[in-house]
Amino acid sequence: MMVAVLGMVTANAQDTVLGVQEPMCCKSKGGDMILPEAGEFSIGVDAVPVLNYFGNLFNKEANTAAVGYQQANTIVGTYMKTNKLAYRGKLRIGLNSSNVDSVETKSTDVTLGGGLMKYRGKGRLQGYYGAEVGVNITNGSVTTAGTTTDAPKGLGAHGRGFIGAQYFVAPKISIGTEYGWGPSYHKTGDNSTFSLDVDNMSGALYLSLFF
Repeated sequence: MMVAVLGMVTANAQDTVLGVQEPMCCKSKGGDMILPEAGEFSIGVDAVPVLNYFGNLFNKEANTAAVGYQQANTIVGTYMKTNKLAYRGKLRIGLNSSNVDSVETKSTDVTLGGGLMKYRGKGRLQGYYGAEVGVNITNGSVTTAGTTTDAPKGLGAHGRGFIGAQYFVAPKISIGTEYGWGPSYHKTGDNSTFSLDVDNMSGALYLSLFF
């Protein structure tokens, strides 16, 4: 299924990949392009803390600026190959170590993911669809009085087709959400789980910043 979706995205984008750029629309009053263009990058963050911050400006409540992850502890970004086709990447490299009361704890958590997304739309509201795959590797250990106990190693993999929408509230700034479907597998030690289900990123709204 993932191969079919990836093939569909690539096929629908062939005209732009071969160098024929689809016409862009929407400029700000200052003449800046509102939608992302070929060659630009983006980074995604959780939109809810940002929306709460600006909302609290009007009601005199305590206000603290905070930026969260679009996906927990993972950097999510895109590269616009053309005006309508983007490569998506996800990365987490977590290396943790602590030594408390002569107990040393170490852990590693690495996530790598990539995919394609195809935009469609002619105004500030841009729909998109695509597919991605990813892997996750975890391990760790605890050392007490010179004796080390290794935690069970974890390995996970997933494939996911997705569909979503972004609304560009300002030049190169959008708020979006998406739904996905696909298989996931995770094995920790001798235990394993498999699922094939729909997701909506836990109902998250995300903010994308293009540059």
